[in-house]
Amino acid sequence: MATIAGTVKGINLLKESFAGEKIAVALVSFTLGAYTAASDNGQLTAISTAIANQRRDGKTITLKGACMAGRGLQGTTEYETGTWAVSGSDLTFNLNNTSAAETDAASGVSDRPLLVAISYLVS
Repeated sequence: MATIAGTVKGINLLKESFAGEKIAVALVSFTLGAYTAASDNGQLTAISTAIANQRRDGKTITLKGACMAGRGLQGTTEYETGTWAVSGSDLTFNLNNTSAAETDAASGVSDRPLLVAISYLVS
């Protein structure tokens, strides 16, 4: 089992905290290197730092959760993410085919980036 690093391609801040509410949402696009076995995991590292850098307001970002927001494409094959797990400032996930079965993508997923919606606290 290997951990395959995702490469962030863009961050769009979708919902800002306001009126005392501390939760916000970002949409992150990313590509993935060769995911060579169904037992591999994908990972976005230091994603809270990447979101903080996009915000540019000096606030602390605490990740709360994530879910798939868009399928990626490699060649003619679409891929999606399965279960997401938060660990500090990192996110870990499984790569699935469109039937929601964990799969491999030996050549990676880079023709169309995957999309993830991330909820986070701002303090």
